[in-house]
Amino acid sequence: MPRRLLASLALLPLLLALAPVPARADAKEDLFKAWQAFLALKSFRAEIELLEPHQSVTRLEFQAPDRYRVSIPNGPTTVVIGDQGYMQIGGRTMQLPMAMDSMTSQYRDEAFLRKLQEGMAVEDLGEDSLDGEPVRKFRYVQDVAPPSAMPGAPTAARGGNGQATTVAWVSAKSGLVLQLDVSSGEGGQATRSRIRYRDFNSAAIKIQPPG
Repeated sequence: MPRRLLASLALLPLLLALAPVPARADAKEDLFKAWQAFLALKSFRAEIELLEPHQSVTRLEFQAPDRYRVSIPNGPTTVVIGDQGYMQIGGRTMQLPMAMDSMTSQYRDEAFLRKLQEGMAVEDLGEDSLDGEPVRKFRYVQDVAPPSAMPGAPTAARGGNGQATTVAWVSAKSGLVLQLDVSSGEGGQATRSRIRYRDFNSAAIKIQPPG
């Protein structure tokens, strides 16, 4: 499987696992509530920009409960429906020889998301705006090296110390995350990705098996 495709698939669970952190008395519990709101979305689009060590763009669409489309400009498109995965490249379609639900289902599970809260430190960065929309910004450090029993881990953000630092822009109106900036170190080299979410609950997002 092409290296860029593997990298884009690694980012998919990252999108689902990293979530905004409201700042109240119990930040971890508020984080879980924000994740619950995220899990309730029927659809969304996201654009993932890898900023360091090199630049690339990956686009993702999600349709509940288990449909994804991951696209790399001038590269392959991967469609995931339940446990089936398909790759489209050069006008050809091939079925991927792996159970795709193992990569994604745990990140749609509340018990697993609550597990991710352990050892998390949260800092309130105050009010701001993003594209003219009022937001509140938060910084949190998250352990992103889960046990080996958790396949499809967010390896794209894993650093040598097993942690990633994320800045989240959370809409003051909807309470949904609008943007994440994720930084870590891997093999002594800095990595940084920016994830921009939009088109929440859009009925125009329809993901079907390749014809």
